[in-house]
Amino acid sequence: MARQATSRTGRAPHRGRGAAPTATAVLESHRDWLAAVDTDGPFLSAPVLRQHWPQGMPRLGDFERSLLTDELRPFSTAWDVWDRTRNDATLEAYRVARDAFVDVVLRDVVGWRELLVSGDAGIVAFSPNRSVEVRPTATLTRDAERGALVLVVDPLDSLHSSPGDGWAASALDRMEALLRAGGVRIGVVTDGRWWALVHVGGEALPASGVVNALDWVAEARTRDAWMTLLDPGTLVLGDPATRLPELFVASTLRAEDITVSLGVQVRRAVELLVAAFSEAGAHARETGAPDPLPEGPVVYEAAVTVMMRVVFLLFAQERGLLPETALFSDAYGLAGCLDDLDARARAEHEESLDATTQVWHRLLATSRLLHQGSSFEDLRMPSYGGSLFDPVRFPFLTDTTSRGLVVRVSDRVMLHVLRSVQVAVVDGEARRLSFRDIDVEQIGYIYEGLLGYSAQVVDEVHVGLIGQRSAKRLEGEEPEIPLARLEEFAASASSTNALAEKVLAHVKESQPGAKAPTVSALTKAFDAVPEQAEALLRVVAPHDEELRDRLRPLLGAIRLDLRSRPVVVVPGGLLVVETPSRRNAGAHYTPKKLAEEVVTHALAPLVYSPGPHETADASQWVLRDSTQILALKVADIACGSGAFLVAAARYLADRVIEAWRIQGRMAGRDEATMRVTAIRHVVASCLYGADINAMAVEMCKLSLWLVSLDRGLPFSFVDDKVFHGNSLLGLTQRRQLERLHIDPPPVAPGYVQTGLTFSAHDNALVGVFETVRLEERIGAAIRLRQGLTHVVEPNDPERDGAAMRRQTEQSRAEVAPLARIADGVVAAGLRLGGKPGKALDAAYKDLRLAVQMAWPDRGEGDDTWLDRIIAEGLTPTVDTDEPRWRPLHWVLEVPDVMTGSRPGFDAVIGNPPFLGGQKLTGALGTNVRDWFVHTLADGQRGSADLVAYFFLRAQGLLKERGTVGLIATNTIAQGDTREVGLDRMVDSGLTITRAIQSRSWPAKSANLEYAAVWGTVGPVADDIPRVCDDIEVSRISTLLEPEGRVTGNPIRLLENVGVSFIGCYVLGMGFVLDPAEAQQWINEDPRNAEVLFPYLTGEDLNSRPDSSASRWVIDFFDRTEPAAAAYPVPFDRLIAKVKDERQKVNRKVLRDRWWQYAEKRPAMRKAIAELDELLVIARVSRTVMPIRIPHRSVPSEQVVVFATDSFGNQAVMSSSLHQMWAIKYGSGMRNDPRYTPSDVFETFPRPDTSPDIERIGRVLDEERREIMLRRDLGLTKLYNLVNDPTLPDAVDADVARMRAIHRELDEVIVAAYGWGDVALDHGFHTYRQMTRWTVSPAARVELLDRLLEENHRRAALQEGAPPPVDDDPADTTDDEMLGDD
Repeated sequence: MARQATSRTGRAPHRGRGAAPTATAVLESHRDWLAAVDTDGPFLSAPVLRQHWPQGMPRLGDFERSLLTDELRPFSTAWDVWDRTRNDATLEAYRVARDAFVDVVLRDVVGWRELLVSGDAGIVAFSPNRSVEVRPTATLTRDAERGALVLVVDPLDSLHSSPGDGWAASALDRMEALLRAGGVRIGVVTDGRWWALVHVGGEALPASGVVNALDWVAEARTRDAWMTLLDPGTLVLGDPATRLPELFVASTLRAEDITVSLGVQVRRAVELLVAAFSEAGAHARETGAPDPLPEGPVVYEAAVTVMMRVVFLLFAQERGLLPETALFSDAYGLAGCLDDLDARARAEHEESLDATTQVWHRLLATSRLLHQGSSFEDLRMPSYGGSLFDPVRFPFLTDTTSRGLVVRVSDRVMLHVLRSVQVAVVDGEARRLSFRDIDVEQIGYIYEGLLGYSAQVVDEVHVGLIGQRSAKRLEGEEPEIPLARLEEFAASASSTNALAEKVLAHVKESQPGAKAPTVSALTKAFDAVPEQAEALLRVVAPHDEELRDRLRPLLGAIRLDLRSRPVVVVPGGLLVVETPSRRNAGAHYTPKKLAEEVVTHALAPLVYSPGPHETADASQWVLRDSTQILALKVADIACGSGAFLVAAARYLADRVIEAWRIQGRMAGRDEATMRVTAIRHVVASCLYGADINAMAVEMCKLSLWLVSLDRGLPFSFVDDKVFHGNSLLGLTQRRQLERLHIDPPPVAPGYVQTGLTFSAHDNALVGVFETVRLEERIGAAIRLRQGLTHVVEPNDPERDGAAMRRQTEQSRAEVAPLARIADGVVAAGLRLGGKPGKALDAAYKDLRLAVQMAWPDRGEGDDTWLDRIIAEGLTPTVDTDEPRWRPLHWVLEVPDVMTGSRPGFDAVIGNPPFLGGQKLTGALGTNVRDWFVHTLADGQRGSADLVAYFFLRAQGLLKERGTVGLIATNTIAQGDTREVGLDRMVDSGLTITRAIQSRSWPAKSANLEYAAVWGTVGPVADDIPRVCDDIEVSRISTLLEPEGRVTGNPIRLLENVGVSFIGCYVLGMGFVLDPAEAQQWINEDPRNAEVLFPYLTGEDLNSRPDSSASRWVIDFFDRTEPAAAAYPVPFDRLIAKVKDERQKVNRKVLRDRWWQYAEKRPAMRKAIAELDELLVIARVSRTVMPIRIPHRSVPSEQVVVFATDSFGNQAVMSSSLHQMWAIKYGSGMRNDPRYTPSDVFETFPRPDTSPDIERIGRVLDEERREIMLRRDLGLTKLYNLVNDPTLPDAVDADVARMRAIHRELDEVIVAAYGWGDVALDHGFHTYRQMTRWTVSPAARVELLDRLLEENHRRAALQEGAPPPVDDDPADTTDDEMLGDD
């Protein structure tokens, strides 16, 4: 009889005799066995394991250990025989031994017993074109629950390899696909020798770990841990909350914390390097030598580059991609340097490392070695090339005098530099990391945090302040302040608390990206006296007693650098500072799996023909041949550190390998070697990136080098593929250059971009382009670039790195004169915002004359005028990172892609930066925003986010049949951003084929909702289903939801104008009072009641049972300053709390009328003047439910006011019809709908009122109000109960009554429209990630279609257009009011 499944989790842990192990010892024991596991993704972390197994991993029982040892012997023999021969006969024998071994391990050693069920359980996974299918070998099944899948495969050199059957996916990837197909979270993959544990699903990222069974005798600790993880008690028998999948979830969160921690540590290490460079410069100046340092931004970039070099060397060395000879390890490698420095610091004290610079010399020597290569017998390596190690890029790092290096970095600094990337500190616990476990994408995330900073020379003493210190707020983004300013605040403050408030107000204004401490924390720091204060002061000011005296009383609030020295920068020193772009930063690093998802669906239509756009039957997809795949051109036009390009490299390389296998080119070749070869071909031929930040460009190059790194070959050459420039400003078409106009007349049908046909009407311009040799230059650049689409061949003088660099330089030299003219085209129009009209035509006429002067038919040219046009047009009108805009002229950077008979990229992918529409002007300037409107959006205005213009540019760069796969915030499908972006794209021929409307960002690094859009400008068969939020639909609208039978956007209706208003925008918390204080003022002077009112906010409406205001507000409305001053107490409050703050805003009217609201809403006040009651709704609310209030309060800008007291209107606006309309056509903040009057109320076709509608509106208002007051429930809490599917009617009579009222209300409203034929089928239904008690999805689609039809019908009948929308001011925040006038 079979033994029952048993759990080993209660067995004794590994430990020696004596006392129980300490927590640290247990942690180290877990780390020891984890070190033997080859992991990918966030595998189980030691802290999580310690929490679950606090005594360490249980030992394998004596019986099980003996049984395993006995079975391992014959299996090991079978493996050795097969490994030596590798023929069919020994393979068959091996399979028999393997199956017996696997069965004993799982059934008897681990204890699955009868829970191990053979067969596939109906689960199957397919290759993309369904040519290969994979099924599990067995399952771990208890009752109806599957705890794990088992996949047994033929022997492989690695489970990371493909079995070689036509699908490039590895054995681990196939298990991941099986787990997703079966809805199971744990998988076991084995070929007998290699055993892998795979996790998928939940909140965790996919992860795997592999161990070698042949080591189980020698590695007893790893063996026992592995058996414990596979124990049925860990998988299906134990508490679900403590099973293995939940341990993976916890480990994923831990891994994210580690990644974030590394990012913080690297930022601090870069700050330390900048300080070290600054100290070297100061030392040179003190000795009378010239200052060796270049400008501050160059020094900062050099420091970032040093960190990138360190990471590359550790990554490559730990993965065996650099020489493993003793000579390299002893003289060049960095892998052991941290241990050596740590040992020295312990033996000699850390300060002793200040006297030596051994690691710095080693790093410079290794950098030169990697760049130049070596042919020495024990040090053979190629010349890797690349800008990362190029000594010419930052010559000050290697400049020497007779005394050696001018810039030296001490071993103490390098100790902390190495620690910053090799030891992660999370929750106060340090963990040593291995670069074998860190993905290329993680490295990108770590380094993207360095963007948005620079260094500048200071002319007065600056100090670094402490920052936020908690488990959630990490150091690394602390503020800085001039010492004189700090002393000024201290002199005028009445207490240290007041000093802290002044300092934090200054930081908020000057460094909004800094993580400042709380008032209480900073106050405590000012009051504290650090240990060894005098010693600290002498370190930073050894010869300046005056400076020490100035610093002494403030020392407690000055943070320490990684060397435990106060951060004090003296005049002439370098300070790391925020750049303007960081203040407006809206980029978020994309997790690996999300990037892979975007890439897969964007590129699949390009690599299969027929493919997903031709047939829904994946088994009919046919993979293109490798030549066609390698001819694809894929771009990320805001590439950051290159996450999407790395994902594209991997995806396309997999398809290339599959194509090679079909073509018979993989026979006898090593899978791993060919995969690297395929990636190198893809990087060389297919991928293009661009970014406005030069350091991001270098980070992207690093990512591509790492993903395509081959031990024996130079870096992939990518200088011709990744560009520095603004993707939204440059020229994209050759005719723009030929016509010297950003918007030349349209081309004739069949026009091919060759020749000067477009300039034939202008003989002078023809002469210019003949002089500048336009045709010849573009042709030469194309030929040169076409020669760069191959991998680097170090043994071929025509294809080695030097040759490719030479060709790239020649290509750029050829188009350089054309690029100047292109800059002129942008500059001439940019100054005027690209707005069509006489002024723009005159500007381009001047440009023509300037170009003719610069390149005359005969004689020397004069380019003074052209230079002036370029300088004036490309100089930003606001503070930016660069002194001049840098247009990226795609037509000149990649003329081989952007010219010819089918110009453009095959795909554009990525996650463009986010910047809210209200912030564009302040961040970029009015002219740049207008340029986007006129050159990208064809004049379509609106408060669109920046991402809309990136989407438009992406489509404009596509060739025929091209595809896009783009990530954005969920506002891409809302309001103005949708109208400017997706609406225009669809109108211009884009078909949305797949979409995610709104999901939470899949990482803790950002708290936001994202959307994803896939589409094509090519044909898609009508019968091909689209996929919207993972559901197949017939069509997808620009709202990124299934499209109904009625298309188009709703139109504002005249009948609804003048009814809805956004409340008053106060701008200044000094206006706001506590109710008791307001009442006291009224008691003291009853006249104050004329200017003091309850202040109603959206939070009040959502949370207070009586919907009353929780605070009061001073409201002088449109009174003059003398009239306001007649109320002395309120007026004096505004003088003290508002006036000074208002002087900081850029809108003159707000500075001048500081005692009045920023938006007083006179039209609203007039409309509601005669009403005793009115309807209001919170602008941001999950309920989307109006409520009735008395007319006494001042509504804030977070309240929408309706100038009506009609119960009929209340009923209509409380209906599911209005709620669905508001959710669909409003905007959103995360998952909460945002009510925008112009888009929602003014477009909503209200039915005629009736006594029945009035009656049900009154019933809703009265009964709901009684319930809220009796049960002390706000609107949100009440509707949380109403919309709770787990709360049945029988349990809560009030909830049941509310549901019944809303059902009746919906029926009355639908009947008023005459739509009684629509079955409403009320229940709990989910729409846009919100579950509500509402009508069914079918009814929702039909009712929204009919409402849109009715809107269009009424709009067609109305005479004239509604007045301009006045929503924008209400969308403005305090920060945005700081923008331009």
